[in-house]
Amino acid sequence: MTESSESGRGNASPDPGPMQAPQIAVPVHGLTRYLRTKLEATDGVLRWEVPRTLLGVVPIGVRHVSVPVANVLSQQVGRGVRPFNLVAGAACIAVPLILGLWWAAVPLVIFGAWVVLVSLGPRLEVVTHTGTEHHANVCLSHQIDAELYMAAVDDLVEQAQQNR
Repeated sequence: MTESSESGRGNASPDPGPMQAPQIAVPVHGLTRYLRTKLEATDGVLRWEVPRTLLGVVPIGVRHVSVPVANVLSQQVGRGVRPFNLVAGAACIAVPLILGLWWAAVPLVIFGAWVVLVSLGPRLEVVTHTGTEHHANVCLSHQIDAELYMAAVDDLVEQAQQNR
C-alpha cells in the first residue's frame, strides 16, 4: 500500500447509523422458563413480543408492542403483581381444602402455589406521550438484564429528544 491510500483511510469518519439496543429474550418467570419476552429497539422503534398466558402458566398467544422511541415519556422496571392470577392461585389452594376435596387437594395446591409465585415479580413499564401504558413481565433472576435494556432505551429516548 502507498502512503497516500493509507492517509485517505484515516480521514474518513465512520457513520454511526441509528442507535439501537440488541434483541434480548428474558424468561417471564423462573418457574415458566418456556415463556420468554423478546425485547429490541431498532430504527427508532421499541419492539416487544410478550407472551399472553392463562394464569401466567399456559401460553395462549403473543402480544406485539411497537412504540416509536421518540414517543416514550417514561420507562422503568418496577414490581408487578398480577391480581387476577394471585386470586386464582389462592383459590386453587383454598377451595379443595375448604370443601374437603382431599383427592384434588395435592395437585390443586401445587398448581395454585405455582400460579401465586408466577403472579409476583418485576415488570417493564413504558408510558408514551399519549398516556398509553405497555408492560412486560420478566423473571426476578433476569431483572438486571431488563434494567440494562431499559437503560439502553433511556439513552435512545434522550437521543431522540435531542434530535427533535
